[in-house]
Amino acid sequence: MALQTETDGAICSSFRLPVPYSDTKTTVRPTARLSLAGLPLRLWHSPTITTWGSFAARTLSLVAVFPLVLARFSAEQVVVWSLLNSIIGLQMLADLGFASTFSRVIAFAMGGAKDLVDFRNPKRVHGSGEPDWEVIGRISSTMGTVYGRLTVVSVIALASFGTWSLNKPIEALPDRTEAWLAWAVVLATTAITFRGNAYSAYLQGINQIALLRRWEIATSVGAVITSTAVMLVDGSLLALVVANQIWLVIATLRNRWLCSVVKQGRFFYGSDQGLDGPIFQAVWPSAWRSGVGIALTGGLVQVSNLLYAQWGPVQQVASYLIALRLIQAVSQFSQAPFYSKTPLLARLRSEGKLDEQVYVARRGMLLSYWAYSIGFVAIGTSAGPLLKLLDSQTSFVEPQLWALMGLVFFCERYGAMHLQLYTTTNHIIWHTVALVHSAIFMAVSLATFNFVGAYAIPGGLLAGYLGFYSWYSAAHSYKAFHLQLWSFEKSTSLVPLSVTLVYSLGSFLFPMLSKTWNG
Repeated sequence: MALQTETDGAICSSFRLPVPYSDTKTTVRPTARLSLAGLPLRLWHSPTITTWGSFAARTLSLVAVFPLVLARFSAEQVVVWSLLNSIIGLQMLADLGFASTFSRVIAFAMGGAKDLVDFRNPKRVHGSGEPDWEVIGRISSTMGTVYGRLTVVSVIALASFGTWSLNKPIEALPDRTEAWLAWAVVLATTAITFRGNAYSAYLQGINQIALLRRWEIATSVGAVITSTAVMLVDGSLLALVVANQIWLVIATLRNRWLCSVVKQGRFFYGSDQGLDGPIFQAVWPSAWRSGVGIALTGGLVQVSNLLYAQWGPVQQVASYLIALRLIQAVSQFSQAPFYSKTPLLARLRSEGKLDEQVYVARRGMLLSYWAYSIGFVAIGTSAGPLLKLLDSQTSFVEPQLWALMGLVFFCERYGAMHLQLYTTTNHIIWHTVALVHSAIFMAVSLATFNFVGAYAIPGGLLAGYLGFYSWYSAAHSYKAFHLQLWSFEKSTSLVPLSVTLVYSLGSFLFPMLSKTWNG
């Protein structure tokens, strides 16, 4: 069956790119000219649209739950609640890069590839275009064993580090018992939800992203409704955490059920065979490199938040964590057009379709940059007034700090998307990128923290991205896909970057105007 990238062409029909002809199984067809009659069905099956829908459903908490938290919780409670969310995000450290690696190699096998090692030579076609279910079964069995062991490691690690990082903030609360119970709930559900990474990786690897995201919309809406009801009736920290965590367990059980019904339940064929030696040997080099990269980039931000909470003034910490939550929400929203296509990109690579792969990547990057820039400017101009309207006990950060954070995450998006594109060659450089970036970040942040406070964190991140992460990742991508920087970026990042720069520079050069925007 031929695959298609569905509705993206309809969304940005002004940006039509030439689509190369391909006569093998996986084809990418131009979709800019769509009949209105078929549009609803295409939207229903679009990975990008359903990913946006899933994110929008989860982001409803920012509209429904977040204002109630800010209005009812003290600054100390906001800090603890934000830190609990940060610690939950740290689960990706214990994943060690296996989720993204397993998803990618399953996508390779969906293209018929048996060699799961190196795809840097595009002239060497690795796959037949037909799924190799024997290889996929071995991957799934190995994945189940790996995640069973990682679950134990993750719970122990989070229990140790999380308890230490929460100790001081919780001691500042009048009801410390309730906060510690909330932390116990998070740990208990982690033991269940972490195992669920295997189900999600499989569904994404076989390109069932639209199906997965549609179900995520349903459970996310349920979580928002439950959390809102809790805040309106009870409003306690413990009740809010329970309301959120129970839906994470439901989501894990949902993904397990989907694996049992999709593709005739092939996920469970041979699932009791345990660890497959050759598969693990093929996956492990990529996994640990990816894991180091994920831990030192995404994890570094979360850890810096936990450390800042130990020494920063409570009000400033609360304001910064709110701003970080919002900019990360914008960044995650902007990832959908590109990241929803990563299984397709990997499969195209395994089939040797370089031109089609570049076409899909270019369009996804363009939409991602625009989604980020628009979201960044929109929140920058509205967050301050909205918090005042809500009579929040916590204010928004200074416009200059928000502008700096916006530039940081734009650079991160640029480097991350090129890094993700290059990763489809299965030659992993995440560990190199992350190690150098982290060294720069720590050096700059530690050297400047006593002088600029919260600015040291985004300042260090920006130094790391500009100093190595972004340009190094892009250079590998350009080389692997025979791209020219100017000709590629002028049709993807140039205009959205200009919008972001104009707004950010305006916040620094005209601070009074920025303060007016932010109420």
